[in-house]
Amino acid sequence: MMATAVQAWSPAVPQSADGRDSGAYRVARELRLQTDGPRLSGYTLGFAPDWRVGVDVTTFFRDAEFMMPYTRGYTATGFFVAPYATRAVGERAQLTLGLRLAGVAGYPGLRRWWPLVRMEYAPHDNVRLVMGSLYGTLSHGLYEPMLDRERWVYDPYEEGVQLLATLPLGGTRWHTDTWLYWEELLEPWQPRQERFTLGSAHEWQLTGVNGHSPFALSIPLSFLGSHRGGQFSALDTCIQSLFNESVALRASMATGRRSALAVDVPLFLYQDVSPEKWQAFPDGWGFWPHLSFDGTLAPATGDRDWRMLLQAGYWRGSHFIAPRGSYLFQSVSWHKPDFAAPDRRMLTAKAAVENRYGSTFALGLDAEFYYDMDLRGLDIAFGLYMRYRP
Repeated sequence: MMATAVQAWSPAVPQSADGRDSGAYRVARELRLQTDGPRLSGYTLGFAPDWRVGVDVTTFFRDAEFMMPYTRGYTATGFFVAPYATRAVGERAQLTLGLRLAGVAGYPGLRRWWPLVRMEYAPHDNVRLVMGSLYGTLSHGLYEPMLDRERWVYDPYEEGVQLLATLPLGGTRWHTDTWLYWEELLEPWQPRQERFTLGSAHEWQLTGVNGHSPFALSIPLSFLGSHRGGQFSALDTCIQSLFNESVALRASMATGRRSALAVDVPLFLYQDVSPEKWQAFPDGWGFWPHLSFDGTLAPATGDRDWRMLLQAGYWRGSHFIAPRGSYLFQSVSWHKPDFAAPDRRMLTAKAAVENRYGSTFALGLDAEFYYDMDLRGLDIAFGLYMRYRP
């Protein structure tokens, strides 16, 4: 639903006037109106020389009718608001200060706020170090089995350290996003554990780098590890370290001036490397080939543009667990500790429509379908979103 944190360059999808990609051919980019990523265009940093003040606003309605035993559904409507001020510090650094507000209707406990403090330093034009408030959650561009799309609702903000880069390698190009998200601090001898997530997402573009060919081929690679523990915790419980990796082949072909067809073939791995293993399975794997089409519903008129994304896929998993991924793809249940399905087969389908007005406002609608071939049951989800981003 969100674009990658580094403004990923897609030769099969033409660039819009403001330098952002005009569509998305992977699941993580379904609705760019929810994107929280640095505004990189090629190798241009775009640091503001003077104070630039703005506000990002997203409102949403989400209905997840999850009936299978892997996770629970919900219905929620709410908002995210982020007023901010940004200013360049010299030619190689940028400071962003602001506030992040979030709320879910009917649940006062989910009305929260976070300070927005982000420092960015660019030692090179195509490398950026970020500390403080990260370009996080689904902006990392990971596949859904590794990073749950629902996290943008219940865990929308990350804080820590992040390195973003777009590096030319001969006639190819390498995009990378590596981050440390510190979730919980351990105070010595307190009854809790420290928690953090370490991730690294890469995409090696092999062909179509210069944008002259309608065909593009790339290899996405990613790692995501979660850790819970701490040397000086008073909580007598286990130390847990779980790892996920993925390697994929992605091929895309322009089918028109503003449309593209893409095939993703990712393989996922899981390992429990904890000293004492308490998970249902010590290791596992998953395989999710899927076909996507990104195009226009109607010709752009003035500053108005309609786009759509269609996707269909097949999931095959064995003993697969992903601590930050969607439980819809896993072999264990989020809310039933005694339930396990060692082998999974599932059909997936998604559709998203986005109506953009200029470069600041967008209206989006999406629908998702997950059919479990073994339990013969269907999980569905629908969403309606609006976003303003100057």
